[in-house]
Amino acid sequence: MPRNLTTGQTIAVALLVAALLVDAALTVHNIREVSVSVQWVSHTHEVLGKLEQVLSTLKDAETGQRGYLLTGEVTYLEPYEQAAVRLQAQITQLGQLTIDNPTQTAHVLKLEQLANTRMAILRRGIDAFRAERERGRAFAMARRAVAEDGKDVMDRIRDEIGGMQEAERSLLKRREHISRVNGRSALVSTIVALVLGLSLVAMVIWLFARNQAMRQRGADVVHAERERLRTTLTSIGDAVVVTDAHGQVTLMNPVAQRLTGWGDDAVDHPLEEVFRIVNESTRAAVESPVARVIREGTVVGLANHTVLIARDGSELPIDDSGAPIRDGRGRIVGVVLVFRDVTERRRSERTMQEADRRKDEFLAMLAHELRNPLAPIRHAAHTLGLLGVPDERVQWVSGVIERQVGLMTRIVDDLLDVSRITSGKITLQRQPIAIASLLAQALEGARPLAENRRRTIEVDVAEDAGSVDGDPARLAQAVGNLLDNAIKYTEEGGHIRLSAGAEGDEVVIVVRDTGVGIPPELLPHVFDLFTQADRSLERRQGGLGIGLTLVRRLVEMHGGSVHANSDGLGQGSEFSIRLPRLPEATGEADVAAGAPAAERRATGRQILVVDDEPDSADSLALFLRLRGHDVRTAYDGPSALKEVQNQQPDVIFLDLGLPGMSGYDVARRLRATPGVGRMRLVALTGYGTEADRQMARDAGFDLHLAKPVDPHALDAILARSA
Repeated sequence: MPRNLTTGQTIAVALLVAALLVDAALTVHNIREVSVSVQWVSHTHEVLGKLEQVLSTLKDAETGQRGYLLTGEVTYLEPYEQAAVRLQAQITQLGQLTIDNPTQTAHVLKLEQLANTRMAILRRGIDAFRAERERGRAFAMARRAVAEDGKDVMDRIRDEIGGMQEAERSLLKRREHISRVNGRSALVSTIVALVLGLSLVAMVIWLFARNQAMRQRGADVVHAERERLRTTLTSIGDAVVVTDAHGQVTLMNPVAQRLTGWGDDAVDHPLEEVFRIVNESTRAAVESPVARVIREGTVVGLANHTVLIARDGSELPIDDSGAPIRDGRGRIVGVVLVFRDVTERRRSERTMQEADRRKDEFLAMLAHELRNPLAPIRHAAHTLGLLGVPDERVQWVSGVIERQVGLMTRIVDDLLDVSRITSGKITLQRQPIAIASLLAQALEGARPLAENRRRTIEVDVAEDAGSVDGDPARLAQAVGNLLDNAIKYTEEGGHIRLSAGAEGDEVVIVVRDTGVGIPPELLPHVFDLFTQADRSLERRQGGLGIGLTLVRRLVEMHGGSVHANSDGLGQGSEFSIRLPRLPEATGEADVAAGAPAAERRATGRQILVVDDEPDSADSLALFLRLRGHDVRTAYDGPSALKEVQNQQPDVIFLDLGLPGMSGYDVARRLRATPGVGRMRLVALTGYGTEADRQMARDAGFDLHLAKPVDPHALDAILARSA
């Protein structure tokens, strides 16, 4: 069928086709009616024939019976016997033929009754003849049987058959008339269909001739468009390869030829041969772009970190994508592949990764260098407190030093935690934890700062608060940061409220204060890194502006959310944490890592402190001696091993960054020495990353503590070692 038909032409063709279909339907209908009429005419003839058979059979029975009665010869009974066998089958067939005609069916039933009666009369005559024949009166009996043979029954049978024949002949006339009418209708329909078909053929030929020029013009337009497309593809800056649906290259622009090393000879070659790509790291072959585009049927970004191997064997990293080419019916007939050289971008990414690695190393080294001097300062501060000097000024100085060391330690820990969370290096140690225990742990860390700044903290934990599945230390850190934030930004005498309760399938922890509040313009950014409410030169509150960022990221790692709200400056603020609530109370753990359980300290332990910083080693040794322990010191690895040989200690606090022989080496030597299996090794170091902890576990350490160590944690370790 020609394309580009006008609306009128389309309607004309549609009407002609519709008329042809209607006429064809009528022709089929008329032919079917003719066939049915012929079948009914044949059926009527069959009924008439069957009626003649029934009448003839009855006559044969009567003839056979009379011949037997008149002659006494049994051979004359053969027509009777055959008629008796055929008659019932013929009447049954007649009934089946007329079953669709209730009137004829009734006549058949009556005819069957009369025929049975007639056959019974004939049978009685035969039986009577046989009986009288034995008495020698057969001839008289035969005459009497013939005279009384039931002629009236036979006449009624003829009447029934005649009536049925008359009815069937009447039906035959009507059916023959219908057959002739249907035949004429079928002939007319066939002629009309022939005329319409010829008209349709003529119209198609005319339309084809009329549109041939239009199709040629259309082909010229398509060719021009293809040429423009080819020109466009060959002039763009990215590399372009076009294939057919089977992956055979049909077009490559100059950029693609330059990057792959192939020229015009690439046409009709498989894409896998021209466009060879492998994974940058594994060197494994990457799936064919054509196969993936055809499978997914949409625009797809192809494999990441892909390397293109050119024809000469040279390699370059690429970024690529593919899209299907569809025909007018939506079928995929090809694929267009676009790729580009990303050598500079990969170089920049590697530079950034290297910078990020160096940043992490710098932060770890910074933390180490900051923690090392903080350790002896904290030990000295606690030692001043243990000396029991009655001078209140000494006690005040000890408290100031301890608080400022704690603040400095918190800043270092927060800085490292932000770096680890950002790079995805924090692994949560999940377990069921009761909300009450979690808040108690967080409150204990914040209470000294609150008491020092004269802030009141009210705690309200609902009985139905339940438990959550999380890392107790990290969740306590998140709540503790909110409490510290509230303490810092609440004036002296202010009020802070910590509450928790259940709302549906969530636990809601709320920290509300009466402090300085949050300006509306800062509220949407309060959780952003390095964001602070007080940016004045005074910076009375201190900090790096990373505490709330840690809160948000730690809570999100637990599948929860955190929100901030404030009515403005001077109106206080409210921070709420929402966490998924465990459905049942069973299995709740009352976690109290680093909690006051450490107060049950042990005394009289044999302890060895190993540190290459004399101030750090000596200050810790002095503090532990004042706690009632027997403490010795060593400042390098070989000295530590010698001290262990002289007298095996119960606990060794071992620095990792020792000169010559590192703390890891000392731990491995000790674990390999027979007889020191019960000795408790505690890594005491300024390196506090997860990698450092794993290295300590691999070397045989029981615990890893980052400097400066909380004295309560030391007491807890020594108590567990008792």
